[in-house]
Amino acid sequence: MKVLVTFEPYARSINPYDLLARLNCGLVEKWGRNKAIIDISNCPEDTLVRLREIGYIAHISIIDHVIERDLDKLMEVAKGILTGLMHGGTFKVVVRRMDKSYPMTSVELAKVLGKYLAQFATADLEDPDYYIYVEVRDDSFIVAHSMRELFSKRRESIPTDWVRQIIGIVEGPKTVYETMDLLQLSHALGVELRLITDQRLIDRAYRALRLGSLPNVKVVKPEDALVGIDVPVVLSMHAKDNERRLIEVSRDAFRRNLRIGLILGNEYDDVSLNLRKEAKYEIRLGPSTGHPMRTTVALTYALSLIFTTWFLMGDEATRG
Repeated sequence: MKVLVTFEPYARSINPYDLLARLNCGLVEKWGRNKAIIDISNCPEDTLVRLREIGYIAHISIIDHVIERDLDKLMEVAKGILTGLMHGGTFKVVVRRMDKSYPMTSVELAKVLGKYLAQFATADLEDPDYYIYVEVRDDSFIVAHSMRELFSKRRESIPTDWVRQIIGIVEGPKTVYETMDLLQLSHALGVELRLITDQRLIDRAYRALRLGSLPNVKVVKPEDALVGIDVPVVLSMHAKDNERRLIEVSRDAFRRNLRIGLILGNEYDDVSLNLRKEAKYEIRLGPSTGHPMRTTVALTYALSLIFTTWFLMGDEATRG
């Protein structure tokens, strides 16, 4: 059996022979860039499990065929692999184009092959049972397969539903750098941001980051900033209540499925009186130093506190 192993980005300098030393078996057939082909024919039966437990391995696929670069042949081979695997499960096609001169992009080839295979099995792009993996090399297609538990490590993460329950409202970001920080936060977490500012400032920040418009970032008028929010909360260094109140608010919102709006000022000005009048709570974060946090830092701090509270509530519910 031969496997194609892909390393995490931080481990691209890894020597595959270090991997063999950990397995105490196997033979490196090819390696380069951030991946290696390893023959594990002489290894114990639990070798795939042991490979999957190594943290710096991103993906594992079992190689079935290395064929000429012929699309019809690829479809035939992939169909044979898939029908041999499937027992009522779902699949996804993953393509990596190592040879950039190949006329189809990775996405295009994956779509063509996936559409063809969907005649014989159910596709699932989010969490499939099986993967058909194709790597486009200079003179060949490597055709491989994998399973959900093998292909990728199971990374625990915050449920996206939680992220949708919190909205950040920032009143008048004034600088490109401040706006860039906010955009990067939304890009990384998927959190919705409503920015009460000039669209031209947002556009400058997008250009500086070389990002297209993010769907969760919206420029709004003050009167529209709190639309659809159940629990508006001002975050301000001048507030009386601290994190304890935010924990209480987040627990109640979780139980009742309410949307929390975290309202912040900017690098120069605190939240205005008009928005404060609309808030149900005002919260200050951190020790009393007399110095304000940066906008994105304060928002991240509050998000972390809320998510941690919800995790603990989930654990409490599990324990009964």
